[in-house]
Amino acid sequence: MKKKQRRSTLGWVIISNLRIPLSKSRLVFRAVAIGSLMVSLLFGGIREKAENVIYKEFGNTSEVNFRKFELTHTLKDSIQKVSKQRFYSDFVYTWVISKNDSVYGFALLDNVKGKSMPITFMVLYDSDGFLERAVIIKYREPIGGEVGSKSWLKQFLGKSSDSVFNDIDGISGATISVNSVSKGIHKLTLLLKAIKKDLI
Repeated sequence: MKKKQRRSTLGWVIISNLRIPLSKSRLVFRAVAIGSLMVSLLFGGIREKAENVIYKEFGNTSEVNFRKFELTHTLKDSIQKVSKQRFYSDFVYTWVISKNDSVYGFALLDNVKGKSMPITFMVLYDSDGFLERAVIIKYREPIGGEVGSKSWLKQFLGKSSDSVFNDIDGISGATISVNSVSKGIHKLTLLLKAIKKDLI
């Protein structure tokens, strides 16, 4: 009896030990699934909306080439130090806009942190890297949406990687959004200068 009890006890210990990694793998799988769901919820329809803005700005006859641009750690670190803002992820969405085999402009899309949700925005540039338009593609917060107004965003027009970005007017009740979007636009403008040759 004692031998049977020992064997059964040993078997239970082995099974219990096997259950631990299985449980962990299930948790990891669930976390990945939830993460994928969140990504689809956050970015669903974003590209289509962004490209509609691009065609409206540069014309429907423009050739628009999309690319998901992966950021190296070295590149991220150098730009983050200057812009004083971290990148939201390890990539940004980019578009090169051409007409008759000539580059007319660029568009970069990224997210910045709002108070509790990401703010998706896009910046459009001419072929020399000067800012032509900034657009809030998706604002998810209940307050602070004024950063999406054309009257506020027009302050960035004409800026480049050599411009000052600390002269942007604030918005009452939207301090976090103003700071995040302003630094985000500065960050993408610096990034464009660094990757422009790689995009063409």
